[in-house]
Amino acid sequence: MITRVQTLGKEAPLFPHNEDAFYVAPTEGQWAVADGAGGTGLYAGEWARFLVARVNDPIQTITGLTNWLDHYWGAFFAEFRPQAAEHYLTERKFLDEGSGATLAVLHQRTEHIHWMLYGDAVALCFNPLTKEFMGGRSGLDQFATAPYLLNWNSPPVAEGFACGTWMHEPGNAYAVLSDTLGQYVLMAHDALSGNHDDLLRLAQLPSALGQRAAKHLAFWPTEPSLFYPMVWQPLREALDSERCFAAFISNLRAFDLLGLDDYTAVLID
Repeated sequence: MITRVQTLGKEAPLFPHNEDAFYVAPTEGQWAVADGAGGTGLYAGEWARFLVARVNDPIQTITGLTNWLDHYWGAFFAEFRPQAAEHYLTERKFLDEGSGATLAVLHQRTEHIHWMLYGDAVALCFNPLTKEFMGGRSGLDQFATAPYLLNWNSPPVAEGFACGTWMHEPGNAYAVLSDTLGQYVLMAHDALSGNHDDLLRLAQLPSALGQRAAKHLAFWPTEPSLFYPMVWQPLREALDSERCFAAFISNLRAFDLLGLDDYTAVLID
């Protein structure tokens, strides 16, 4: 399988800061995306990069995730506590709020793909031949409230965690995406497939998310066969280069189909 990946900060190219992180190790069957939550604590981007590089095996229970976090968080704390301690206020914020991120991970083990999610990062399986489309977490309502965040200063909760497996069938493609880009793909799929219940409910919200749901309802025709040529294939081709990805994001933003955020996509096919 071939891995394609790109990431782009919300203010690139003027300000290249990006709190998303990814890790790809195709020969080991491992792919991950984390979205650092800059509104929580300190060192969100650093925490995202720390997390993605350490999920070496499938995590299949909330207890397994808790044990994994217990094993690793101390190294991150030891590295960044001295930096935070240079000023009383930053130290206080670091100790009180920690560092937050969402996380999506795929592992390939023989004929199965194991997926794990924490928060509103997105994992997808799509087969262009059969048109079968599966998300690691169903429904768009996950984007209507603040996401659960994996944080070194508190144990993960079951409500933020999801995991499962997909059988690796011929033609299957997989993706892990940070939340806003994943939200775009899920909204477009629902609009094209005619599965409008979530979009119609969200479109009633007096929020940017509601406006985006309404845009998707108005923009896409109801024709499931168009998902591959209109959504999946353009995303796949956009991952050929940083320039292509930036143009792809800019185009979606111009049509108000995508919110302002950091954007990361890892696609495997």
